[in-house]
Amino acid sequence: MLGSIPSAIWIAKLAKGKDFDIRDYGSKNAGLTNTFRVLGWKPALPVVFMDLLKGFFGPFIAQKMCEAQVAAGGADYSAWVPLVAGLLVILGHSFTCFAGFRGGKGVLAALGVFLAISPLTVLCAFALWIILTVTTKYVSVGSIFGCGLLGALSVFGYVCPEYYFESINLGQMILAVIVAVFVIVKHKSNIKRLLNGTENGFGCKRKTNA
Repeated sequence: MLGSIPSAIWIAKLAKGKDFDIRDYGSKNAGLTNTFRVLGWKPALPVVFMDLLKGFFGPFIAQKMCEAQVAAGGADYSAWVPLVAGLLVILGHSFTCFAGFRGGKGVLAALGVFLAISPLTVLCAFALWIILTVTTKYVSVGSIFGCGLLGALSVFGYVCPEYYFESINLGQMILAVIVAVFVIVKHKSNIKRLLNGTENGFGCKRKTNA
């Protein structure tokens, strides 16, 4: 059950007590940025690793299971089972029933998923995330455009594989587009604040004594 809950929620409880809910403070999101703003970098650091590992190991384990089945003489489902596993990890992270269906926005979980199934593509998207986050000071801008680039690169990698640096099948392309749209939609409140000029920049840290 613990693995189904966004790490920001239970790490915040470990840091501040079992009655503390990170979703009651700051942007009220169970994610890395809000954890950093409310609690600081020490609790935020394990959030990065835990959500990345959660996303990575879902499709990674599914792939290994498919390979074991093939080795045992069974059918090969590796073209789609790891992708389904990755999608379920992201949806489970964002809408977990163990946290009132109020999970995170899925950016780190998605990054972990695509590190397992399409590492070069997601590293390009991650590079854009870093560049935009540093230059604009808005994590949301980096996340939105980074996920958008992930979807765009995956479409290009499927449509024009001879000009691309990584093999991407139809299932990967569809998953990348779904994830990109999903993450952007989850950032709709951030988009509204960006348009209104009220979005908090990275490094705007909100302390709480709760």
